[in-house]
Amino acid sequence: MKRRHQVVLFAVLLLSLTILSPSFDFRGTPQNQEGDQDNSSFPNTSSRNENQQVPVEIVVSMSEKEFQVFSKIANQIADARMVEIDLRNLETDTYQNVLEDELAVGDSGDIILLDSAEVQGYAKRGHLYPLNATSLSKTLGESVSRLREKTEWNGYQWGMPFDFDPYVLASGSDVAAEAGLERLPQNLDEWTKLLNQMEEKTRGLLTININDPFAADAWLNEFGPGVAPSTVRNIPEASTHVGDEQVKRVLNRIQPYIKPLDADPEFNDSAMQEQSLLIVTRFSKLLEGDQGLNGDKRSPTNRVMFKPLAAIKSRSFVITSGSHEAEQASRWIEGMISASAQSDWYQQAHHLPAKQQQLNLESKKLTDGGQMIGGQEWFASEISENDVIESPMQLLQYKKKIQQFLQGEISANQYVSGILQIHHSSK
Repeated sequence: MKRRHQVVLFAVLLLSLTILSPSFDFRGTPQNQEGDQDNSSFPNTSSRNENQQVPVEIVVSMSEKEFQVFSKIANQIADARMVEIDLRNLETDTYQNVLEDELAVGDSGDIILLDSAEVQGYAKRGHLYPLNATSLSKTLGESVSRLREKTEWNGYQWGMPFDFDPYVLASGSDVAAEAGLERLPQNLDEWTKLLNQMEEKTRGLLTININDPFAADAWLNEFGPGVAPSTVRNIPEASTHVGDEQVKRVLNRIQPYIKPLDADPEFNDSAMQEQSLLIVTRFSKLLEGDQGLNGDKRSPTNRVMFKPLAAIKSRSFVITSGSHEAEQASRWIEGMISASAQSDWYQQAHHLPAKQQQLNLESKKLTDGGQMIGGQEWFASEISENDVIESPMQLLQYKKKIQQFLQGEISANQYVSGILQIHHSSK
């Protein structure tokens, strides 16, 4: 009996030691304490083992045409990186609500392609996983710094910039020459000079999508602080008067020559002849409509004149905090920002690459091909990163005022006073 008590006592002692020891591995091998300390800071760093691995779920919101291109490239990268993926494309009108609901319960997939302006908000709410804890930490610095700034918070990087699509002011050089325009207007005096020339002609001056408040905000930024909704937040709250009087006079003169559309304007020779001298559109639309920018030969005298405007729309890949496949996810993202993938995406989907080296290369091709005048300074404006949206309701109010001005229902003075009032009433 005494021997049996000794055996039982020894078994209890051994069990106690295994429970209390932090470095004991039940598989019989000691764990790396230093490695465990790193993983405690970023608990999802290690993926499941090979037997438990499941497909990395990737959530995006794109048009069907764009998604077809994305799917092809995404699957090629997955095969090359030996990562199994599952792609999900959400409808644009339900995208935000679906994400909110799924993130709330921790069931939103592993990777999401987010608007870069939304990344910090989701990170602050604990929905995202810091990329510094993955293999992506080595390549974070290769992305365009102005885009990367949007995805940084609290000393960590929460998103990997993928692409961007700036708004541009554009014209065809032949059409511009007919109107006596040697270059796109750069300041108020040049807009005034252009208006003096336009008064003798019957064609329109500017075509713009009135249903896209970001496009209008980008163009209105050309006329200084207090004119575009994104700059009103910088006006003192006590101010009841804003906007230069000369600017308002110029905008009032431009108003009759604006041709508002319900969709993004197409950029091609015939459309420009029928619509107006200048258009405001996204750069991707410029590439879609003009084959000269997209690799085909054009007349050397008929080039595209364009310059980036203030608003920059960009997208970034994020890994969700609920992902159990963070390492697999980071390997796939690393492939999607490689030079070959970024080049394929730009050539087929027409969104500019967010990797600095690749952006430099594509910009140089545009210039060397002789099809571009201007457009190299993608982030020329100091206020290009301001966001129009402060709340969904406020955006709708801004949009209504913008539409009223573009359609000639209110004057520039009434428009500027209106957006200032909207801003103050939201405080």
